[in-house]
Amino acid sequence: MKDYKSEFIRNVAFCGHGRAGKTTLLEAALFNSGATTRLGNVDNGTSILDFEPEETKRQMSISAALAALEWKKNFKINAIDVPGFPDFVAEMHGALAAVDSTVIVVSASGGVEVETEKAWALAESLNLPRAFFITKMDRDHADFEKVLRQLHDKFGKNVIPVQIPIGKKADFKGVIDLIKVFSKVDANDEVYDIPDDLKDEVETLHLEMLDVIAEFNDDLMMKYLEGDDNLDEAEISDALATGIREAKVFPVFIGSSVKNIGIKKFLNNIVEFLPAPTDKKYSGIDVNTDEPVERKITAPFSGQIFKTMVDPFVGRMSYVRVISGDMKGDATYQLMSLSGEGQERISGIFTMQGKKQIPLNVAHAGDIVVTSKLANARTGDTLCEKSSPIKYERIKYPEPMLAMAVTSEKKGEEDKVFGAIIRQQDEDPTIWLGKNAETKQTILRGIGEVHLDILSDKILRKFGVKMVLGEPRVAYRETIRKNVEVQGKHKKQSGGHGQYGDVWLKIGPNKDANPEVNNGNVWTESIFGGSVPRQYFPAVEKGTHETLAEGVIAGYPVVNVSVNLFDGSYHAVDSSEAAFKTATSIAIKKGILAAEPILLEPIDEITVLTPENYMGDIIGKLNSKRGKILGMDPKGKGMTEVKALIPSSELYKYATDLRSQTQGRASYSLKFSHYDPMPDKLAEKIIEEHKNASNDK
Repeated sequence: MKDYKSEFIRNVAFCGHGRAGKTTLLEAALFNSGATTRLGNVDNGTSILDFEPEETKRQMSISAALAALEWKKNFKINAIDVPGFPDFVAEMHGALAAVDSTVIVVSASGGVEVETEKAWALAESLNLPRAFFITKMDRDHADFEKVLRQLHDKFGKNVIPVQIPIGKKADFKGVIDLIKVFSKVDANDEVYDIPDDLKDEVETLHLEMLDVIAEFNDDLMMKYLEGDDNLDEAEISDALATGIREAKVFPVFIGSSVKNIGIKKFLNNIVEFLPAPTDKKYSGIDVNTDEPVERKITAPFSGQIFKTMVDPFVGRMSYVRVISGDMKGDATYQLMSLSGEGQERISGIFTMQGKKQIPLNVAHAGDIVVTSKLANARTGDTLCEKSSPIKYERIKYPEPMLAMAVTSEKKGEEDKVFGAIIRQQDEDPTIWLGKNAETKQTILRGIGEVHLDILSDKILRKFGVKMVLGEPRVAYRETIRKNVEVQGKHKKQSGGHGQYGDVWLKIGPNKDANPEVNNGNVWTESIFGGSVPRQYFPAVEKGTHETLAEGVIAGYPVVNVSVNLFDGSYHAVDSSEAAFKTATSIAIKKGILAAEPILLEPIDEITVLTPENYMGDIIGKLNSKRGKILGMDPKGKGMTEVKALIPSSELYKYATDLRSQTQGRASYSLKFSHYDPMPDKLAEKIIEEHKNASNDK
């Protein structure tokens, strides 16, 4: 593959709902460009873009794939096939950060679906130019007019068809170009007259298209308003390209990937209408001045890693968007990462067609390339010339909300499992792994259940270890409701020196508890007359805090308790720190049980962002989970924010419930609020489980 200057490159992400036909469309594009000799098929496992075993097995895209192709020997199209399943949303965030436009693929039979809307929303937030491609026009339930109405209803009047079909469903045989209204073009780009029965519709849609795009060309607007029928085709194309580039006009293209109809025309449209890298502006932080700066494509080399693939044999493969200058295949560049600055040696660059690597000598500004075996670079990091250091804003990813406890299937392989997950974090930024110090569990967070299932499959395939997922334990607390006085006495004689410790403790709720210090627990002494020598006070205090930390009724830390040592006795020979520590533990356990102990459960504040039409269902579900609604706040665009307090124990797999309830349209965030007394019946169950577990040991 030859070198391409910036103006001859098009970087396009293909997004949309799962099964909309994105991968098949790009397989057809590769075939028509001559990159492949046959049409790949997802269903029979011959797709070159779905090449990972997990993708072949499930017949779905899991990871974004680069399909670089040459068109008309003059242009290079870097097409990125983005998964449409919601669990792999990180791939869309990374891809959209690297491209100059996005094509949202919509099935002619399925229409606008959840991920269609989410792809639009993310691209809109990034102000990316957008286009639509309605595929599967040959399917039995294909309905172009219905899908077009849906696009208008969801995304506004500036969504305009620039092509319409000839024939419907199985009889679909070509497309009519509304810009070049004199012709229709079939799979071989042959020109025919417009069928008589479509001439009125073509005229109507052509005028509607002009009505929208004339806003972006003053000369075209004047001619249009004056009723000039002799409109210049080049003027119409220029105005359309301007509207697309400014993200104000959103064209709709059509075709059939399986029948290979409209694909060549679509590739022509990409190079003609979608923006080149020269149209996109990038800003970063000048490392020398720590000030924001706009980076021109003519500046020295800089680029950002937007995706990482991890291979146990090849190592880390880093996908780089070249933002400025030229990236060379044999060079050393400055690395700007979260952990600081460093250097990375580039030992070669290449482009990709699925997993096929095509070597390159140099990549110019705007190109997308891959390099391997970078030692420290991670997704989101910046590479640049040392003489002109810059750092680009890191890519934002959604927070993983589905939390599961993770361990290994085989005892002793825990470190292998955790190490494998950490390596996969390089590939997927929406994987989170951490240790819960209170429950002693390792917690794995992901976007959804399928996400974590496939992660498990990948780790088994790549690293040969099996991870096991389960429900995380909740970090409950114990406390008391009344004051008691108790004695703890430890006396043991076993020949020689014995053991003797005797304490009297006042135990009660700590009304002035500071949770930041010893879990709100306070130890004091008011010994009078030396009944317990001062040298044993530290042992009593230590025994108090250790016993409270272990828990009494259910094995959870006891909080907000005051303990006062007010009396006791000792033996001149047999007393020791260990004996007084044991006596203290006896007294604490006895006292907690006598002081009306209760379980406290953690309460989180949950914020759910949902379409308004699901709000009733959301509130009902939260109420069923013992939630307390705090309020609702309209956020515009038909979205409402619902805030509530909810017990942590009720949130297991809530991410799955919410997706099912709202078809994936809602999202939520959490933050810890406080602890509340747990209902007696639920507390009794947990206490009983703890007793049974203790008896089994």
